[in-house]
Amino acid sequence: MKIPTPFLPVEVTSSGLTHKVDILGRSITFGANSLPASIVSQDTEILAAPVRLVGLENNQPIQWDDNYPDNESESFIQERNDRAATICGAMLSDMFIVNAAFKVNFDGCIEVDMKVMPRGRTVPEVFGLTKPRQLRFELNRLWLEIPLNPKVAKLFSFYPNSPVYLADGTVIDTSPTSSAGRLNDQNSAMPFKSLLWLGNDDLGIGWAAESDKNWQPEHDNRALEIIHQHNTVVLRVRLLDSQPIQWQQAAQPENGINAFQPIAFSFILQPTPVKTFPRQPYLHNALHLDCFVKIKGNYIDFLAQQDRYDRLKTMGVDTLILHEKWNKSQNAFELSEFTTRQLKEIVAQCHKRGIKVLTYFGYEISSLNTAWTEDAQDVMVTNKGKQTGGWYRVPFQRDYVVCYNTQWQDRFINGIEKIMDTYHTDGVYLDGTVSPRYCDNVAHGCGWHDANGNLKGTYPIKAVRRLFQRLAEVVHSRGGIINAHVYGLLNVTTLPYIDMTWYGENLQFKYTKGEYDDMPLDYFRAEYCGRNVGVPVEFIAYENKPAWTFENAIAMAIIHGILPRPNDIEHPLEAIAPIWNIVKRFPIEQSQWMPYWKNNAMPSDERIKVSYYKYIDLTEKNILLAFAANTTKHSIENVTIDFGENTYTLDLLNADSYDSPETTFKPYGYKIWLAK
Repeated sequence: MKIPTPFLPVEVTSSGLTHKVDILGRSITFGANSLPASIVSQDTEILAAPVRLVGLENNQPIQWDDNYPDNESESFIQERNDRAATICGAMLSDMFIVNAAFKVNFDGCIEVDMKVMPRGRTVPEVFGLTKPRQLRFELNRLWLEIPLNPKVAKLFSFYPNSPVYLADGTVIDTSPTSSAGRLNDQNSAMPFKSLLWLGNDDLGIGWAAESDKNWQPEHDNRALEIIHQHNTVVLRVRLLDSQPIQWQQAAQPENGINAFQPIAFSFILQPTPVKTFPRQPYLHNALHLDCFVKIKGNYIDFLAQQDRYDRLKTMGVDTLILHEKWNKSQNAFELSEFTTRQLKEIVAQCHKRGIKVLTYFGYEISSLNTAWTEDAQDVMVTNKGKQTGGWYRVPFQRDYVVCYNTQWQDRFINGIEKIMDTYHTDGVYLDGTVSPRYCDNVAHGCGWHDANGNLKGTYPIKAVRRLFQRLAEVVHSRGGIINAHVYGLLNVTTLPYIDMTWYGENLQFKYTKGEYDDMPLDYFRAEYCGRNVGVPVEFIAYENKPAWTFENAIAMAIIHGILPRPNDIEHPLEAIAPIWNIVKRFPIEQSQWMPYWKNNAMPSDERIKVSYYKYIDLTEKNILLAFAANTTKHSIENVTIDFGENTYTLDLLNADSYDSPETTFKPYGYKIWLAK
């Protein structure tokens, strides 16, 4: 299978007892024990020290035999090809063995499989030539620790959302922005996470796990810990805080040599960015039709009225995203006669004007789908045996969440392929497809039973990742794009195959009611800038005047290097179109992005944040496309800004309002300047 652009074949080099795997923009070096000793991204070391396993056996600290290669157990390359390389290895303590396999894929996804078991008898012991030791196989603790460079481990994102427990007893409760932001200075703990990312504004590392199968943390709320040590931030994974229950049920510790079966743990590591961030990250000028701002009637009729196709072209729209109502049955791949006629007409009219068309596909099966009776129970997500979702829309129907660890994945891929080939659409807009939703539907292979027989769920990360790999083959081979709506998470395992993400809906529930304070800047820096993971972002903005305006959303977005996507052919489109034109005319690709946290700008009020693109012209003079925003709900007057870039003239190009002095910023207001 061909490696997709922009990725490169995996390269492996060995030196002494180490193996270095190089992939696009990153390298991972595995030590003699097979654990990662170095992870480099963008020429920056992510680790502060090698990854390690620490623990207690018989209540004593585990001492691993590191006498490689004399112990004949040094790590080795199990297999390698252009797409992946697998490094295997073994570790031995006084009583236990750990076997590990690290499969490094061309996109940087490192699939990890790890087993712990009692050590066995030697050949002389088996034949009675030497007296076997009387060992007590009691594993009191086993932790995986990933020591991170403190210059890298500044920001976080995790899923699912939950409270965070700080060392001083403080509990950070859940909120729309509690799942991402700046790491607390205190040590912190949290329950199991299927997705966790730690990094800074440029790079980081993702952790993923489909389940906590075989984990036994002492306290469920402390399954994962972030520990601040000298020149190190440690991600601690508390795999075991007591003897595995399976072993407790099997035999006494002194009889464990034969009775205790291996205990397996699986997880994923993925250094970011997953691919090179584009020099020009504003990939399209998209209008999203019928999203939040709903349209009465059919899209074909709405667009045909009042010269709306021509309006799209005049306003600079180059991509039209059709929301769910383009399809009579939510996410159906077999289109009705009307849907067929509607889609053909919209695509024809848009292509005539040089406008691309993306169709909506989401994460649900509809009760209106003709396959419901036959397939629904097999493909739906269940949580404690109950179906999830139930979205209600017209034509009147209910839509329930599907799991991609089912045959629905094949139907999804084949359906989109058929629609692109038949109707000549230009890609897909995916609603929530990135999320690996908790599922315990044993009918299709999700869920598992713990040692006490309790049904637990899984987060089908590998199935969702595989879906996106397959989808990218279909869409990108046809010149299309994949645009994905993501809700409150960074699924770095899918990002290599996505062209652009759309973030922010979780904020809109409060913002549309005017329930917001100062801008959540660290939250934006962790999840919404895109550069630290390698994929451009657009911001979701559901205007509800006067509580929340599209201009407010522009202010939040532009200082983070992103733009909000308009969802109304009237005012939001009118507000963003001039900014599209400004961005188009400035040489973004030849410029350096200088965000407010790393540039020379000095506003007179720290509540004003200034970011800019810096272009050096042929005469070596600086030209800045500067974005300034008021990050508070309060007006700020008499603002002055020293850009610190030897610029002397300032031309106002755009602003949220022109009815106040240029030195005044309204609440969540913005201004765009050209500085020379």
